[in-house]
Amino acid sequence: MPIGVVLSAILEVFFHPQREDPMDNPAVFMEYANSDSWTAVHLGQYFGFLLILGGLVALYYSISAKPGMGAGLAPFGLAAAVTTAASYTVLQAVDGITLKRAVDAWASAPADQQTAAFAAAEAVRWTEIGMNSLSNFLTGLTLLLLGLAIALGRGAYPRWTGWMAALSGVAFMYNGVVEVAYEGFGPSIVKVVGLLLLAVWAFIMAVLMLRKARPVSIPAGRVRRSSNPS
Repeated sequence: MPIGVVLSAILEVFFHPQREDPMDNPAVFMEYANSDSWTAVHLGQYFGFLLILGGLVALYYSISAKPGMGAGLAPFGLAAAVTTAASYTVLQAVDGITLKRAVDAWASAPADQQTAAFAAAEAVRWTEIGMNSLSNFLTGLTLLLLGLAIALGRGAYPRWTGWMAALSGVAFMYNGVVEVAYEGFGPSIVKVVGLLLLAVWAFIMAVLMLRKARPVSIPAGRVRRSSNPS
């Protein structure tokens, strides 16, 4: 999870084109068309996101090993994580590959074809916004469910780490189904809060999960008895 967070942050801050207003389509389409690293950046973000989700899947197995309400909620968190991975795959296919081809076609189209090419690029952009909205919601739902599984469980991890994940999840869900769905892309304090909470939580949980994963020594007597065929 920490590797995924760091990789995604580096690509977003230092390599993703973001000078133009993301809702000013003519300006932002030209910015994207002039980017030589657009697809590579988005494939890197996709890999980083899969690393984060892989950590959440590992967390599911850790939580479900404990009896109680947390173990009952954990499978729903796993199902949400798998659905999120599928949604994010489609999102990056649309954003990282299809949109780039569409804006390149518009930027290089003859004058009499530019209107149609721009309309096609806009349709792809609207599809991206829709996928981004639901992907953020599903990401938040995954964090909310696994966070509640920790907070309401029987001591798998400190309860406050569960509430931290749940709060991050609520921020992602609000950003997806309220801000992005109705307003599109733009500055969002709610999303920043969700991202910061997720980043800090990922590092905390990585440490806690590594501690829990330390091998347990087996007494020599038990080893001898288990290896005796009689």
